[in-house]
Amino acid sequence: MAGTRILGDEDIPEPEGQIMRADGGAECIVGEASPWDRLAGEMRRIKEAKELSYAGLAQRTHYSRSSWERFLNQKQLPTRVAIEQFAAAAGRDPQPLLDQLERCLRDAAAPSPASAVTGPAPAHRPSRPSPFRPSDARSLALVSAAGVLVGSLITVAVARSTAAGGGARRV
Repeated sequence: MAGTRILGDEDIPEPEGQIMRADGGAECIVGEASPWDRLAGEMRRIKEAKELSYAGLAQRTHYSRSSWERFLNQKQLPTRVAIEQFAAAAGRDPQPLLDQLERCLRDAAAPSPASAVTGPAPAHRPSRPSPFRPSDARSLALVSAAGVLVGSLITVAVARSTAAGGGARRV
């Protein structure tokens, strides 16, 4: 343990050349850690330093235990509100974590340097799930369009039926 990161009023050892896994083990970093790796790692260090469980975070915030598990294990990128509530639950200033979230969002939106020179990268599966899934947006758009179409067809059918005298009779 080479360095020490100062977090508020306590020191938390930071392993050099390693990131901590959720199960407490360590992985070697090959190259530089991504902004998402750093954000999740910092949140896990704070959680452990404050001895907060996922259930404890859920009780102190508007997010479920499973949401915290997804955020801290990099299955889903946390929202700005989630980070603010996490910091409040841990008694920390949220700004350093929010700054790291902004880096994550910029990193996810920026094209890689190689793609700028060689064009689009070939399709591949990322090693971990992306926090952004465009297929969900397309599916939602298709379902919405289908709903509008069905609603329009029903309205036209009812209007024609009423105009042709097939509507309800008054007594």
